[in-house]
Amino acid sequence: MNLRKWSVVLLALLLAAMAMVPMVSAVTGSADQNVIGKNVPAPNTLIVNPNSPPSQEQNDGVVIDNPEDYLKNWNDKMNWGLNQQQITDDAKKLENTVLPKYRDESEKKNFEIKNLTRFGQEMGEVIGLTKEQVSAYVSTHKKQLVIDHQNYHKQIGSTRISTLGTNAVNAVSSSQSAPDAWGHVYYLYIFTNFQTPSSDGAWTTAHINDAQSDAASGTYAISSQADSRAGMVNNGGYYTVTVSGQDTGDNSQSWGFSGWMEQAARNLGYTDANGDGRTTDDLARSIKSWSGSNSVMLLYLTHDAMGGYAVGPDQGYADKLALSYWGTGSSGRFDSVPGSYEHEALHLYGALDEYSGSSYCGQTSTLAVDPMDYLYSNTNHITCSGSTNSVMRDPYSTSTISQSSRNFIGWGDHDSDGILDPVDSTP
Repeated sequence: MNLRKWSVVLLALLLAAMAMVPMVSAVTGSADQNVIGKNVPAPNTLIVNPNSPPSQEQNDGVVIDNPEDYLKNWNDKMNWGLNQQQITDDAKKLENTVLPKYRDESEKKNFEIKNLTRFGQEMGEVIGLTKEQVSAYVSTHKKQLVIDHQNYHKQIGSTRISTLGTNAVNAVSSSQSAPDAWGHVYYLYIFTNFQTPSSDGAWTTAHINDAQSDAASGTYAISSQADSRAGMVNNGGYYTVTVSGQDTGDNSQSWGFSGWMEQAARNLGYTDANGDGRTTDDLARSIKSWSGSNSVMLLYLTHDAMGGYAVGPDQGYADKLALSYWGTGSSGRFDSVPGSYEHEALHLYGALDEYSGSSYCGQTSTLAVDPMDYLYSNTNHITCSGSTNSVMRDPYSTSTISQSSRNFIGWGDHDSDGILDPVDSTP
């Protein structure tokens, strides 16, 4: 058994002992080492307990910026036969009757539709749709949201993963802060504002609270499905930080040595203690030591519509992802849901996309560590025979982790000997 596998076994035993001991902050270390509580403050505790079950109410996350444009789009799509004057008049009726209840007082410029079925019924009464028309609208809209949400992740995230360097191909657990979904994991959410904000402005308290709730539910959905032998438990905290410039999406200005992710870590008070040119790795190691966790994941959350992407081991030790609060699609805007956070986090544990246009049936994972990187390939891609729906195929409708993804992230037993691959000397 290699050193890593012995370490995982010992850590699992230590976890059991730690459950009986209150967690405390680390207070020792060399002068140039980051020590939470001394050099920098500890992360804020999440408002929502990430170990609590996700909300039972589905949030469809539809956002209406302009009621008239929205109505025109769906009139054309569904062939309702409304002329331009009717669309204008009906949009005003909606703004005066139905839509006010969907306006978030902290975000006055748009309407957030969480229950599309209920909204469809209310809209139908105002503009004169039949029950059949309402039903068709709701069904079509939900299908379109699936496509939009997949494109939202595919637009940036998949190119990031497919172009990872050779370091990712040969990834071992010591090269990543979150190598696989095992043991005590800590999710650090970094709500990032830019000095040149997007048209959506800075984070609002209401949107931070909503994102925290969704992120906690999404990451809880991972640990709640974990194989018991992996001993997976999770918790997390958050920081709020401002960086210079603007969010330009998935490029070196975000994740590079001089990118805003590194700047955010420095602005929080962390330093490049090991002189490797990056600060995110020092941040991840400091949080890992302070929390007593086996692994750490950094989740940068931005208040814009720049998409979502995972940044793996080709860009330093710290496993990190970026996820925008807003998304856009052919049906308009939508906000991120728990599955968005679960989907991107699973990428960093090694899971691949399973929807059309991203990844492919039989692909191995550059983000999975030894031995999962060579034992398994993508068997649940939508083009694979017997493929089933999963959060890696549709993060909008389900939290289910497929067996294919379970294998990649460390919950597989390749030789069926009762020992999970990460700790099996002969997997």
